[in-house]
Amino acid sequence: MSEALAIAHLLQNCKELAAFCSQNGGIINESIHYEIIERQPESLLIYVTFLESIMEGSGCQGDQKPCYGRLRLILNDQGEIAGVELA
Repeated sequence: MSEALAIAHLLQNCKELAAFCSQNGGIINESIHYEIIERQPESLLIYVTFLESIMEGSGCQGDQKPCYGRLRLILNDQGEIAGVELA
């Protein structure tokens, strides 16, 4: 799996992104974008943006709020993602 696909798959499935939500809404996976801002042999620092879906009391989507933050992706000796932490 390419680095870009591995990061995209991780971001669609990691619980750490929820820390950047301000309204306890859901993450719209199709809106997730990232940029690698620092490369180290043992980690990547990425800047992530996405839309948070805000639900109304009736259960309908009421609004979308932009969210963003930084994550550090921990790499193993093979250069594969082994962990994620808030940065």
